[in-house]
Parts: sequence; C-alpha cells; structure tokens
Amino acid sequence: MIGFEYGNGVAVLPAAVTEHLKKASKNDLTVLLALAADADLCKADDPAAALSAKTGVAVSDVQASLAFWRGTGLLTAQETETAPVGAPVEKAVAAPVVIADKGLPDYSSAELADIMDDKSKNMKTLIDECQRVVGKVFNVAETKTIAGMVDYLGFDGEYVVILLTHCVKMGKKSMRYIEKTALSLYDAGITDAEALAAYLHRIEARAEIEGQIRALYGMGDRKLSQKEKKMIETWVGVMKYDIDMIRLAYEVNADATHDPNLSYTDSILQRWHAAGYRTTADAERDIAEYRRKKQGDSSFDAEDFFAAAVKHAYREK
Repeated sequence: MIGFEYGNGVAVLPAAVTEHLKKASKNDLTVLLALAADADLCKADDPAAALSAKTGVAVSDVQASLAFWRGTGLLTAQETETAPVGAPVEKAVAAPVVIADKGLPDYSSAELADIMDDKSKNMKTLIDECQRVVGKVFNVAETKTIAGMVDYLGFDGEYVVILLTHCVKMGKKSMRYIEKTALSLYDAGITDAEALAAYLHRIEARAEIEGQIRALYGMGDRKLSQKEKKMIETWVGVMKYDIDMIRLAYEVNADATHDPNLSYTDSILQRWHAAGYRTTADAERDIAEYRRKKQGDSSFDAEDFFAAAVKHAYREK
C-alpha cells in the first residue's frame, strides 16, 4: 500500500488536473504544484517572478506554464487595483493567479461574424496585416484567436501586430504558441502596445546575448538546462551585464582552467557584481593590478585573484 505523509500542510488541486498530465511539461507541473502548495504566490505583485524564485524555473518558462494552465481552464487572473497612469511596467500591479477560467473564448460563427463586422475594432484590416506578418492565410480557429485577443483581452491592433512580429522573429509561428504568449502577457499586466514593445525589446536583447553566449561556449542548438537559463537570466536581467563583460569573465575562466564552463564563469561574475564592478574597465583594472603584483609567478589563479579583488573593492568602500 502507498500512503501520503502530509506533514504540516496539504496542497489541494482540482481533479481535472489529471486530464492534462500527458500534455503538461515538467515546468508546467512544477509551477502548478508550487501554486497549490503556497497560496501567497498567487497574491504576489509579480506571480511569475515569485514562482521563478520559489521553483528555480526561468521567468519566461513560468509565464509559458501559467499560460498553459490558463488555457486548460484551471487557472485565470482576477482583476486587481490598476496601476497609476504612466507608471513603469515593473511597478504595475500584476493580477494574482486563481483557479477557474477558460482562456480565450471559442466563438460561434455568429459571434465571430459580429466581431469581424464591428467597425470600431477594424478586424478585417487587422486580420489582413496579421496574415501578412505570419505569412499565411488564417483558418477559422486562427481568426478566432486574433479576435479573442482584441475582443476578450482588450488588446488593440498595434499590440497584436507587435506581438505576432516578435513571435515570428523568434521562429514561433504557431497560433497556439501566440495565444499562450498573449495570455501570459495579460496575466503579467502587460496590456498596452508601449509596455509590450519595451518588454519584448528586453526579451529580444536577452535572446541575442544568449545566442552570443552559446557561440562563446560552443553549445550549438542544444537546449539549455534550467540552471544554465537561470544563470544567464541573472547575468543579463539582474546584474545588467552586457556580452563584453560576460566575454571577459569567460576569458579569465579559460585562462585559469582551459575548460571554460557557465558555472565557473558565474562564480566570476557573481564576485564582480558583489565587488561593484559595472564595466569591463572596472574588472580589467583589477586584473591588471593583480597581474603586476604576481609578475614573479607564472601561474594565474583565478580563485585567488577574485578573492583578492573582492577584498580590495570592499576596502575602498
């Protein structure tokens, strides 16, 4: 026999979860279990960031998983206090995640016709532009997705075109993927074209840096591990380091070990960040100073250097 040891708490999930287990990824299940086990995550100002910190799943993957469960009808977002007009996207109050809704509606033929005929929505022109962006003629289901983004989520035409352009640029032309992304953005409170453009610019910049890092380490097209994703997101999103700073850390790693890897480079960048080094010039000055002091020693111990560099930086503060 098998029995549960509940300990001090119980995570409760709807029985309908079992209907979606075959399609759910590891990340999808991890995110759902975390939500069920900790109700405070649902109330966080930024549920995706809170879930990422709790589970170790990258924020972008958390958002995709929230969209997946929203699409199954097991998760939805309730309205919360609206952020003040003109507030930065990062300050906006994100909607908490709760059990209930069905995602985008499945419009009947009559309902879809009414939306398409609504001159205020300018849907026919929008559909033509979206088809041009994606490079195909939409079927009824795909047309319903665009209609749902406008009619149900309240996105304007500019928003929809920006989103589709981004997805196509990233090689994601599936309308199912685009729908999941739209729902994820809605859940995150990114609902106007200006905020979307700023958010996607950051996403695309990170993707560009990830590509450069892949080339640097000879990773090819293999899928990154969750640990690797987390490290790269921290370097770019938290530490705000550009590819030049990352490349310098890689070079020091290569000099020290002749077998550079992300974990070792991460330790270097973590120490630079702790020491307050913001640019390559900051790091290079300390590298040069250390090497001058070690001229009589042909070896270069990166661990020794960075320990000394951090101490030096803190002495100056």
